Amino acid sequence: MPDYDVIVVGGGIAGVCSAVAAKRMGVSVLLLEKDMALGGVLTNALVNPMMTFHSPLRQIAGAIAQEIVDRLVKIKGSYGHIKDPIGFVKTITPFEPEKLKTVLINMLHQENVDYLFGCLVSDVKTRNGTVTQIEVATMQKKINLNGKIYIDSTGDGNFCIKAGAPYVEGNNDRKRCQPMTLIMKLSRVNKKEIISYMQTNPEQFTLADSPDFSYLAVSGFFDHMKKLEKYNVRFKRDRLLFFEVPFREDEVFMNTTRYPGYAADPMELTKAQSCASLDIWNFLEFLNNEIPGFESAKLEQVGCTIGIRETSHIIGDYQLTIKDLLETRDFQDKIAIGAYPVDLHSPNSSGLKTIKIPYPGEYQIPLRSLFPQGLNNVLLSGRNISADHLAFSAIRTSPLAASIGLAAGICAAIAVRENCNIRDVRYQELQDEIKRMGGIL
Repeated sequence: MPDYDVIVVGGGIAGVCSAVAAKRMGVSVLLLEKDMALGGVLTNALVNPMMTFHSPLRQIAGAIAQEIVDRLVKIKGSYGHIKDPIGFVKTITPFEPEKLKTVLINMLHQENVDYLFGCLVSDVKTRNGTVTQIEVATMQKKINLNGKIYIDSTGDGNFCIKAGAPYVEGNNDRKRCQPMTLIMKLSRVNKKEIISYMQTNPEQFTLADSPDFSYLAVSGFFDHMKKLEKYNVRFKRDRLLFFEVPFREDEVFMNTTRYPGYAADPMELTKAQSCASLDIWNFLEFLNNEIPGFESAKLEQVGCTIGIRETSHIIGDYQLTIKDLLETRDFQDKIAIGAYPVDLHSPNSSGLKTIKIPYPGEYQIPLRSLFPQGLNNVLLSGRNISADHLAFSAIRTSPLAASIGLAAGICAAIAVRENCNIRDVRYQELQDEIKRMGGIL
């Protein structure tokens, strides 16, 4: 295979945005994905909806991320951005995962980005902090690849770890990682019955002010969830959380289960995935018997993989902290804006810890948090940027990951074009290019 200017490892939404941005800057790009679809957890784990593209004040994610949404809307794969009926964030963006797969592949084709499925980086060779070559394992053989700049969009920083970057597990303790969730798509759900129950029992739900119920998003059934234990499931949860599938009013994505474990450990990941799979039918029985509107609900699909919230955190030149978010710290080298609140799922309880960001509900991502310590030609992209445990619980969502991916791709292309270390890229030039591509700072 040829050498490339930029090699992106990981084909989630951050990786796709990195690859497209770098290609639009005129450099050669290869994207590697270990699974058989683009989109990461959005497609493989059915994480839905995307949230949030807006702070209470304005839209904060644009550029390629917004292009993806526009393309989904055009093929009836999304309603676009709508008011959050739960009131947790300003807007949510429901989408159809299979159509998202199509949109992302078409985007890579149109931009002439090379990409490979079924490719897992098995070894990373470095010299004096510079990645010189990578080894990729495919189904039948191993391939050596060479790039000038590498972008780690693996979600967990796995590429950087293999390259020798320092990292911590969870909150400096792998047992305190946020739990995993297996998402289910259910059909034959009675939307009218659910809405009727919500209207007559509002105290059983978390609701936005004056919800119109045109789109069904539910966080609640608190009293009903007290009966879950008698159905012999292996998880604890104080609420049901589910969202309507776009253009299919009798279908929902059920995002409720929780399984503890450090997903980078194959034994713990296997246990969580197995427990989740075994729980499906008892959980469905609970829904059929106990939850209004789910009497006839039927399982249509589960995520190809369990959804992983947290594993390792790469130590970067700057580690974003919860203090930075809550004090809305201003960074000269900002490259993206986030607006999702702190949303911490406990591995040991049924509850949820949330912290709102002070108005206007925005925080900045500094370029330095994309630079893994000890590596000269590697950038972090998406949710694996350098951040502490609590800050990570806010920055881990897809619109911000896409914005970070945009910045990483542009930074990589500038470094190639100017033949320089990633740390020598002028942040002012990077910011100009981000805005030129439609990014919002």
